[in-house]
Amino acid sequence: MELRRNEKITFRCTELEKDALAEQAARCSLSVSEYCRSLSLGGRPRERYTEEERQLLRDIAQLKGTLQRLNNYFGGRQYRHITAHDRIIYDIYEEVVEVYILEVEGHYNDK
Repeated sequence: MELRRNEKITFRCTELEKDALAEQAARCSLSVSEYCRSLSLGGRPRERYTEEERQLLRDIAQLKGTLQRLNNYFGGRQYRHITAHDRIIYDIYEEVVEVYILEVEGHYNDK
């Protein structure tokens, strides 16, 4: 049995507030009604990633794999001595991994 939403709730807001609600709802891929309903019932609607952002996350994941292979290469027992050039590459690897971890943690903390 499908529940029908027959009841209507109306509230007043400024034009600026209405625009902000519409913008936030759109970022979550929800209608304004669904967005307000979710908020009023204690939900926390999540923003959806754009296709460009999803592609960037896929690219970061791919880079992570490549960097992990570099880490395995330079971290192996047979490669204890790392040249200055290799150290620069490894430092860049560590920075990229740190940014990746911050992005992933930020994504999951927003949920």
